[in-house]
Amino acid sequence: MTTSSDEQLEYVVLHAFKHACSCERLDIAEFMLRALEKLDQERTEHDTVDRPLMDAYRDLTASSQHHNN
Repeated sequence: MTTSSDEQLEYVVLHAFKHACSCERLDIAEFMLRALEKLDQERTEHDTVDRPLMDAYRDLTASSQHHNN
């Protein structure tokens, strides 16, 4: 069961992930992504697309497409 505290933690980690990416600290971004994956595994409701992990994956995809152009 995901608690409000867990959800807040996910968003703090997501923010840290995005900040690490913007600072080009990919080592830290990878660490934050793994933390998001762990938190996501513990979620009970996986039907929503608005999960912080999905947001991080979308950012990675957009960044990858931007760098390939």
